[in-house]
Amino acid sequence: MTENAESLFQQVRQYLTAVPTDYAAALPLLEKAAEAGHAEAAFQLGGCMQYGMGTEPNRVQATYWLRKAAEGGHTTARYNLALLREDNGVPVETVIPAYLSLAEEGHTDAQVRVMHYYAEKQDERAVHWAQQAAKNHHPQAQIFLARHYQHSKVPNLPAAHQLYQQAAAQGIVSAHWQLANQFLHGQGVPKNHKQALYHLRIAAEADVAPAQAELGKLLLEGRYLPADAEEGMKWINKAVRQEDDAACAFIAKQYLTGEHIGRDYKKAALYAAKAARHNQPDALCLLGDIRQYGLGIQTDLEKAREYYEHAVKYGSLVAMQRLLMLDSRSHVDNPAYNQEVLEFQQSLERNYQSGFALHYGIGVAQDFESAFAYYSMAARNGHPKAQTNLGMMYYNGEGVEADAKLAARWFTQAATQGDTTAQYNLACLHYSGTGVPQDTEIACKWLQTAIDSGHDHPEELRRLMEEWRAHP
Repeated sequence: MTENAESLFQQVRQYLTAVPTDYAAALPLLEKAAEAGHAEAAFQLGGCMQYGMGTEPNRVQATYWLRKAAEGGHTTARYNLALLREDNGVPVETVIPAYLSLAEEGHTDAQVRVMHYYAEKQDERAVHWAQQAAKNHHPQAQIFLARHYQHSKVPNLPAAHQLYQQAAAQGIVSAHWQLANQFLHGQGVPKNHKQALYHLRIAAEADVAPAQAELGKLLLEGRYLPADAEEGMKWINKAVRQEDDAACAFIAKQYLTGEHIGRDYKKAALYAAKAARHNQPDALCLLGDIRQYGLGIQTDLEKAREYYEHAVKYGSLVAMQRLLMLDSRSHVDNPAYNQEVLEFQQSLERNYQSGFALHYGIGVAQDFESAFAYYSMAARNGHPKAQTNLGMMYYNGEGVEADAKLAARWFTQAATQGDTTAQYNLACLHYSGTGVPQDTEIACKWLQTAIDSGHDHPEELRRLMEEWRAHP
């Protein structure tokens, strides 16, 4: 590089940093500096060509100048070239060596790309690259690593909390939502309602629908802050407009009972149906109530039973009690039957809830072995969510020696009962050949089943299915 190239680039800076940027003056000088061997000028020129800044987009020219910059030792130019190759349809397996080389040289964005690549393959090397990128304060790596520390074989909840704090300090909204839950439920930190509300408000104001729903409920109930029905309903409605399932179920109940808004059975059915499409158990139970008691619609006990049975499958104890009320009509001469069944279902739910609390350290010290025992009791008796979580414990080796075959067995039992998380997990096992024979077609069938069963992220599953079919 000549002194003239550096001099030209210094002239360019004043035009690039002007407000607004003066591309008309900058581009000719950038090209002269780049032609004279200035790597940063070539990189900036490639960016202008790539994104159409001050000129028409031109990928061919963008690639040319990025290569010139890369040849001059510009690491970010090498990274952008790798991105361009992916954008042009080059399989990621072909591009990953370039990312790995950059990652090993300390390029943070490349470390995060490699982290995502290994995470998609459920490869433990993802954690290594998350740690490297987190050292450089990359928020995506901090979030990934925090979740890993929460659910690893040897949990490190203080480290997870610290990483969420670091990510939140960089404005990552999902970190605020995680911190709100940690402080609210005492997950790895002492309960602190003031801190919980602080983070909850930030997440809610940033349009995180579950946070809006949670804040609205707290305001309506007057928990940890003064009751304010008007403000509470405002937040609930914000979440409803984003079609948050829990919020839709909640407002459906409000319309059904008339507790905080005027009673309206038609609106109750409308909002309950929205959430029920995604198998939200409270919404399914409400639809059962509407059908059983003929609230704004003709009574239909068989339809009510269908809704209750569906709600029970997704963990609704209230729906189980409703079913027992219906069953009592055919067991009037055997009242002990109803009590026995009710107590049995209640015990299953208690075991599952106890396992869940111990598994994730919610309100109690995290204890994998005890969580495993409680999940096992519920799973053996058909509780689908307990079966799914038991499968995860076998897969991760939490409280038990890791066993992918047993993980697959429990996922299969839960998946056949309609649990979308188990269906997704089973798809991943079949695609990778972990614990089951590798079979991309079966993997895609389970992904489609999860989508059809109301998985929370259907678009992500469709994208994954396309990727799997392209690279079986």
